[in-house]
This record gives sequence, C-alpha cells and structure tokens, in this order.
Amino acid sequence: MKRWAVVVVVVAVPASAQVRPALTQLEQQLPAGWTVLATDTELVIRHDRPCYLLREPHENDPGIAAVPSGGPLVNLELRYKLEPRWTAQQLADAKARNAKVARQVAALRTRFRIDSIHTSKGRPLPMNADERGRLAAFETKEAEARTEEVRLPHCTFGTASLFDSDDTYRQLMLELDPPQASREAHEIVALVDKLCAPN
Repeated sequence: MKRWAVVVVVVAVPASAQVRPALTQLEQQLPAGWTVLATDTELVIRHDRPCYLLREPHENDPGIAAVPSGGPLVNLELRYKLEPRWTAQQLADAKARNAKVARQVAALRTRFRIDSIHTSKGRPLPMNADERGRLAAFETKEAEARTEEVRLPHCTFGTASLFDSDDTYRQLMLELDPPQASREAHEIVALVDKLCAPN
C-alpha cells in the first residue's frame, strides 16, 4: 500500500498585501499629485512636489511663527503605522491596561490636589512654591504611569490594524505654499478615516 506524505506550507502574508483592497480604494480617491506607499509596517501618503514652508508652530507658543521668506522646502507626508490586525483579546487587554493607568492618574491628581491649581486655556498656572512643587511631583509620577499605556489602533484598514500618532498630523500645522497642498492633506486624513473600519 502506498503512503503519501502531506506537506502543508504556511505562507505569511505581508501587511502590504493585507491592505491591498483598501489601498486601491485610497489610491483611486486621492487628489492628483499624491502618492501612496505601503510596506509591511507603514503606510505613507506623500505629496509629490515639495512645498515652501511659510510658517511653522513656535516651540513655546501654540500659535504659528513666520519663517524667513523663501523658506525651506518641505515634503508633505502623512505617516501611519501598520500591524497585523489586532484580535478582540488584544484590544480588550490593551483597553483594560489603559483604564488601569487612567485610574492611577486620577488618583495622582487627587493626591497632589491638581484640580485646585488655577488654569488658563486648560494649562495649570501654579501661583506659589507649594503649587509648583505639587505640579512638578504630579507630572513626574504621571509620566511614569503613562509609560504603561498601550497605543490602540486608530482603525482597521483592509485586514490590518492602522495606527496614527502626533507625527501623522504634525505637518498639518504648517503654513505652506501652495496652500492647496495643506487643504488636500486634511481631506486625505478624512478619506483615510472614511475607508477605515472600527476596531
């Protein structure tokens, strides 16, 4: 009697292939002059032509600071991270961990009486040495607690989990020439959200 060996080959599908249907939709709806690049770990949406930087956020001021005329050229990009799609258990574990961190931060706010410190535009303005000391101690402890937070996926893109970050949107705060590039970048952010599915 003949015996046949059965060999099962498992092929890992890269994230770039997992997002292909959603990626095709995105590419088809982008404004002219924008390009998409997807690797196994990143989705980059880039304006094809460099823009002149006219104004940028000032380090100590949430407003916009002017730069010298004929400012530097900037390649406008939106960068997202890609991972294999998170399971329901991964999401539940991450949310539970973040809820624990939130409770720790709330307890620290009570311990250091942060809510009794005067604020302006949502930022604490300590009025004396005691308040400055309490705020500094709270911020140190809060930073320690926040290291335990888990960044959750922004959404599901194709069959991958898509993550955004502050860096994804940082260039949206720049004032550029041509200004149409910035407007289109905001539209693309909304388009990505539209093509994404909830986690």
